[in-house]
Amino acid sequence: MKPTRSMKPVSGSLLQNDLSPATRLVALALFVFAVALTGGGSRSDIASLPLLRGFAALTFFAMLAFVPAAAWRGIRFPLILLGLLAAWMFVQLIPLSPAIWSTLPLRDRVFAIDELLGTGDRWRPISMTPTQTVNSLLALIVPAAALLVAAAVPAGERIRLWWAIWAFGVASAIFCLFQFVAGPRSLFYLYRITNEGSLVGLFANRNHNALLLSLSILSAGWLAASEIASRTKRPLIVPMLIGSMVFFLLLILIIGSRFGLVFGSASLLFSYLLVRWSYRFEPKPINQARGRAHRRAPVATPAARPARRILLNLLPFLLVAGLVAVFYFSGRDNTVGRLVDGDGAEEIRIAALGTVASLAKGQWLLGSGFGSFASVYQIVEPDALLRQDYFNQAHNDWLQLPIEGGLPAILIFLAGASWIVSGLVGALRQRARPLGVEFVEPIVLAGAFALIILNSIVDYPLRTQSLAMIAAFLLVILARLRPATGDSAPRG
Repeated sequence: MKPTRSMKPVSGSLLQNDLSPATRLVALALFVFAVALTGGGSRSDIASLPLLRGFAALTFFAMLAFVPAAAWRGIRFPLILLGLLAAWMFVQLIPLSPAIWSTLPLRDRVFAIDELLGTGDRWRPISMTPTQTVNSLLALIVPAAALLVAAAVPAGERIRLWWAIWAFGVASAIFCLFQFVAGPRSLFYLYRITNEGSLVGLFANRNHNALLLSLSILSAGWLAASEIASRTKRPLIVPMLIGSMVFFLLLILIIGSRFGLVFGSASLLFSYLLVRWSYRFEPKPINQARGRAHRRAPVATPAARPARRILLNLLPFLLVAGLVAVFYFSGRDNTVGRLVDGDGAEEIRIAALGTVASLAKGQWLLGSGFGSFASVYQIVEPDALLRQDYFNQAHNDWLQLPIEGGLPAILIFLAGASWIVSGLVGALRQRARPLGVEFVEPIVLAGAFALIILNSIVDYPLRTQSLAMIAAFLLVILARLRPATGDSAPRG
């Protein structure tokens, strides 16, 4: 008699089954759709946030349950850093005795008020705005779920993540067109507090939309380069991607984001050079008949070759310069006009920079609590800078991070930055052909990280849930490129 096979308990079989590659890609698409539609703002009172975070939490635990642990091997360090950040936010919510709390910077004024009210014995946490710190803690579930969803994609198909970033940009661009046609009071503006009249797309802030479009230009550049070097030709893909890059830049010129114009133009020029370079590695036909046909093709004269090469090299610069000139002389409100003439907002931010820097100097040890900047800034805000509208963010995350998170947050950031830099260096070194098309992806990835880092000097991109998702995707792509972990995840 043949031995009977032992059956696994029914209660445990569901969690032990692995998701198919197709199911993982469907999960990625659904997650991107949900976050793009509901996570385009940074405020804590957005009505869609409970739905978004509930969906992200379900996705997080579903990925833990149904995807093997080997898929997370490459992203252990980002997950650990995210866990440490969450732990520090939790510590900031632990109440301290009045004797300790009153010695912290800026707390003496609040303690004096407590004593006047007869509540001087009240215990308070490090965070000066505990509810906002709780909101910041809950916000971490979206990038955490994004890390797991992206890591579940088979390692050999990480290009799907680049397609997801590009598709997000396309969706936001389509919303821009609807907003342009329907007007500022239309239902296509998804957030109550937004840049009315600007093409914000799927965001509440036009600068965040411009950053996404710039990242989408880089994604389109790498996808086009990869397609050119591929042996499976799809004739419409490369023209579609190149057309989308020009379209994204056109929208950036209309949106009104000055740094978006700089980033978008740089991304377009960079992507154009990568696409041109990738044609060197286009697979050559091996069929002799095709080879003879190529030899019979007319060859440009020696005198025409330098002129053609110069024209091709200057084409993107002429395109960007021409578009900028057209928009500037059009007389309409657009990015170029704001870049040249200004709108007064940058003067206020520059004037407040000294106050923000001094605030960072005073709060660098323990911080004032994540999400507390607006309230803490009002304590030290000079009378000369008082305005009807309030300073909701520092518009400089390099300074706001130490203000809210203190030294622990700085150390976590430095550890993450070191991991990114070492990963990029390792990915560039491990390329088999240093001048091959596979060398392009780490360069594009470095450019994408550079856009986010530079934008953080003048804005707060990672405080927006959907852009935090994009950053998580970039981290997973980097983990796949790292020499030690590039093939650790299952290929499905």
